Amino acid sequence: MFRVVLDANIVISALIRPDSAPGRILRAAVDGAAVRMVTSGPLLDELGGALAYRRLQRHLKMDPQEREAFVVLLEQISDPVRIADYPPPGICRDPKDEPYLQTALAGRADFIVSGDNDLLVLMRIEQIPIVNAAAFEHVLHTKV
Repeated sequence: MFRVVLDANIVISALIRPDSAPGRILRAAVDGAAVRMVTSGPLLDELGGALAYRRLQRHLKMDPQEREAFVVLLEQISDPVRIADYPPPGICRDPKDEPYLQTALAGRADFIVSGDNDLLVLMRIEQIPIVNAAAFEHVLHTKV
């Protein structure tokens, strides 16, 4: 089983396009047989805020209670970690992405899956690869 940190953009893409690579990855995480999500408070907060973006509402059609329930559900099916003991590595072009790295390190993740170029350009943090959804889906199919 792969321990994976999913960027909020992957989760949102999965909700908008369930038949896409992000959608299949999120389904695998919900199923829990091959993928176990690793998350943290800051990542859940970011996802909750992103789900409320006005420009996404025409695609998502989630009211505030549904958005909150979705974030709670993701937390329940994930391994939440505390990142307080893991200082930001300080290597992201966008400092707001540092919690993804901290979460991966704290949760001993196998992968970070993101569509964010500020993370993808790093390629890895320590021994943890940072890949896009298509690359992770390929790994998932070759290892499972």
